[in-house]
Amino acid sequence: MLTHLKNVPRFLDQAEANLEEALPMPFVELGVIASQGIVTSFRRNIPEEAAKVSQELRDRVMTQTEKTIERIEAFQGRLEKEWRPRANQDFPLGPDRYRRMLWAQERIDLPLDELEAMGQANLEENKEAFLETAKQIDPKKTPQEVMALAEEDHSTADALLPETEEMLEELRQFLLDKDIITIPSEVRPIVTETPYHFRAWATAAMNSPGPFEVQGDEAYYYVTPVEPDWSEEKAEEWLRYMNRPSLKNISVHECYPGHYVHMLHRKLLPSKIGRIYTGYAFTKGWAHYTEQMALEEGLGEGDPRLRLLQLQDALLRNCRYLCSIGLHTKGKTLDEATAFIMENAFMEQGPAAREAFRGTFDPGYLNYTLGKLFILQVREKFFAAHPEATLREFHDKLLAGGAPPIGLLEKLVLAE
Repeated sequence: MLTHLKNVPRFLDQAEANLEEALPMPFVELGVIASQGIVTSFRRNIPEEAAKVSQELRDRVMTQTEKTIERIEAFQGRLEKEWRPRANQDFPLGPDRYRRMLWAQERIDLPLDELEAMGQANLEENKEAFLETAKQIDPKKTPQEVMALAEEDHSTADALLPETEEMLEELRQFLLDKDIITIPSEVRPIVTETPYHFRAWATAAMNSPGPFEVQGDEAYYYVTPVEPDWSEEKAEEWLRYMNRPSLKNISVHECYPGHYVHMLHRKLLPSKIGRIYTGYAFTKGWAHYTEQMALEEGLGEGDPRLRLLQLQDALLRNCRYLCSIGLHTKGKTLDEATAFIMENAFMEQGPAAREAFRGTFDPGYLNYTLGKLFILQVREKFFAAHPEATLREFHDKLLAGGAPPIGLLEKLVLAE
């Protein structure tokens, strides 16, 4: 920890040296947000950890912490005072670089118009299903009102983590009962509070052991709790957001059979490259695919609230897909992207604006839907070639390739 703290100022010195005269506004804003989050994390977490060591070492750590925080805040100040006034909106990759990104990262060379049409078709399919499901719950209410009804089913602040533990066990047993996928370990993820520096970004997140870890097999499922200093109104708002149907869908994505089970399979690969290589589209696409697949296999026993909130998440991923292409290749503005997300993912202005903003610095966030669509295509071809195969056999073979570029998936899965 002490070595890390000492190296932060040198890292920031190099970062400042690399900054150009004018930067895209989203990058400046991201730097400010990240700096604020790191300072908050250092001030909350480091004293807790320092309390575990000797007084002499604790004093050294805390002295260095203050120096490091001072340097981070100086960096943040320069971003706000020097780079923010000169910032521009020159963030789009442009069609050529966007195509090169897709080829370099995912080995995809489809025309952009064809990719856009794929995403648009999936959005329309999901939107129709979403509206039908909302009517099934209450035909007299708007979709937003129906979602609000579903959010009423939530935990309490004290029970949020224990209930999540129970939920994971139920999901794990569901996979075994339905013979959906091999689970290569009896080790369960440890449900714990999201670290402070993640809380501005993460509702819940999986932290699995690395692909070459041999000493420990602990895995942590982070769930962001109610903060002790929140008002009763803010706490209720957060618990509604973390409602049980949504949390179950998130837990499928993050744990069973999403990211956690995926990592368990990757650790079994004989190839070191296969274990460590992480294709963005496959990794996110697999987790997103499992949300839909679990419902198809009977998760929730037909509960329309679970289906509704899973579809709302799918619509958000559809919007990311189309906004990524639009922002970087079609001249779509942030305001236009925000309005598109509000209309098609049924989100409020604030969350929709944050999703649009993410697309400026993360054009790859189209990969959730992109990966899911490619996995569904490969699944259809696999069962056409192997009609007697089980779903577990398909999933095990799919994950036996690690997390490859999604454009190579068909060759890997269909190879004999």
